[in-house]
Amino acid sequence: MRMTRAAILNVMSSAYIETAELKGLSPFKIIFRHAFPNAISPIITVVVLNLAYLVVGVVVVEIIFVYPGMGQLLVDHVTKRDVPVVQAAGLIFAAIYILLNMFADIMSIIANPRLRHPK
Repeated sequence: MRMTRAAILNVMSSAYIETAELKGLSPFKIIFRHAFPNAISPIITVVVLNLAYLVVGVVVVEIIFVYPGMGQLLVDHVTKRDVPVVQAAGLIFAAIYILLNMFADIMSIIANPRLRHPK
């Protein structure tokens, strides 16, 4: 919520927002039609990257709470020195992180009108 508020406040100081206010648009229309589409890009990026950190950080949670999963598998096979399984688990975690990062970039481009229609 703080990230959304900061992004909206940053956009609200733009010239096109002032123009919309001078045209007589309601504050609701100004925020949802002009400010929010331009402020959503950094919000999407932060949310998806935090999700990526959570997915990759599952190793720690699975080890602490002895929960069976990819993190537990990775740590068990590191102690057994089973290199192919460790490489596969590392590749899966890296692929998930890269895909989520790419998803964040694509969603930022789709959500932001300035990036959707470059000049």
